[in-house]
Amino acid sequence: MLDYYKEDGHKDWVHKETGASVLKAQHPEFELYSQGIHAKSGVACVDCHMPYQRVGAMKITNHHVQSPLLNVSKSCQTCHNIPENDLRARVEGIQDKHMQLRNVAFDAVVDYISDLKEFKDVDLAKTPNPKLSEAREYQKQAQFLFDFVEAENSTGFHAPQEAARLLGLSIDKARKGQKLVAELRGQQTQSSDAKKEIKVEENKVETKPPAKK
Repeated sequence: MLDYYKEDGHKDWVHKETGASVLKAQHPEFELYSQGIHAKSGVACVDCHMPYQRVGAMKITNHHVQSPLLNVSKSCQTCHNIPENDLRARVEGIQDKHMQLRNVAFDAVVDYISDLKEFKDVDLAKTPNPKLSEAREYQKQAQFLFDFVEAENSTGFHAPQEAARLLGLSIDKARKGQKLVAELRGQQTQSSDAKKEIKVEENKVETKPPAKK
């Protein structure tokens, strides 16, 4: 997906504080859910979120679309012959572990954006800089990967392994971007030092005493 967006050049907006193009994950529930064990076992969304119920002689789906944890007996225990408290503990355990990794990824992306803000005024159209261009692309990717998981609404439960993989990639993109920012700062320091040396040499020429006659 990231390769497609990179080739297509699409962006949803430009980040005000860094100048990086940004993508917004749009309702990625199906894409992430399809990578999980329930989808691979043939379980549909309605089976958990709109379980069957009896109304008189009829069997219909419950149209109160909600968390399965609000109706464990019909949403979960029709397949899982496990006590309700144990099922709740499993779900909450998956979600708690997910949130730990989610918070690490969130901090990594925010830290990277904070670092990249230093170069927000650089207009790449006027002053091409491949390293800065790559650094902004890393923000675009890191932020999208994080948002893809964050916007999905299951707190990692639908596909915990895939969610963890995407968050890990988000962290990796942010850290690689920070490495580029460090290199850009090094370039700025070298350029500044070179300008100072030129100025010193110019001052030496200006203050050189006149030759004796």
